Amino acid sequence: VRAYLVDNEYSSNTVFEVTDAYGRTRLLKNSKQFVRIDGSGFSFRSAPSFMSILNEEASLRDARYEVDATIDHLLYHPNTAPFMATRLIQRFVTSNPTPDYVKTVATAFKTGKYDNFGSGKYGDLAATISAVLLEPDALSVVLDVDPFHGSIREPLLKTIAFMRSMELELITEKKVLELAYPFKNKIGQMAHSFD
Repeated sequence: VRAYLVDNEYSSNTVFEVTDAYGRTRLLKNSKQFVRIDGSGFSFRSAPSFMSILNEEASLRDARYEVDATIDHLLYHPNTAPFMATRLIQRFVTSNPTPDYVKTVATAFKTGKYDNFGSGKYGDLAATISAVLLEPDALSVVLDVDPFHGSIREPLLKTIAFMRSMELELITEKKVLELAYPFKNKIGQMAHSFD
């Protein structure tokens, strides 16, 4: 940590240069902003804002800074690696991955290495996909006998596959499937929706 002082003393204008665990160097200002709600006694920390209200050119630049800061925050969040690991395993291998399998893939995402694959950088997808496809849980033939192992198709995909297997042909211009609220509930799709 390196501190940049103003007038040789620590104050709200002090800036700290910090290198985090992922090797990113960040400049952090020594201040917190709170929003207080009058008459209620409640307050919460205000998110930092880089937007300038004076200069349009600076506003465009500052908007890019805010978007980059948001993307960095989401990418390096502690839950991102396990979330990505679980979703990739569910799409490529099995719907019900073991905790160890998720941990191995999440570690490959964080370290950027799995066996000889990956660059060693955080979020390396070569290492992550290698971990998903080459982990013993993905390759084990013993697990094929397990009734809880395998991929479950989403209800909408099952419905479409059923219509294809029955060689459904449209006679009129009428819609066969309307992905409205009641239909999702009837086939169980709502459990797979993210809205």
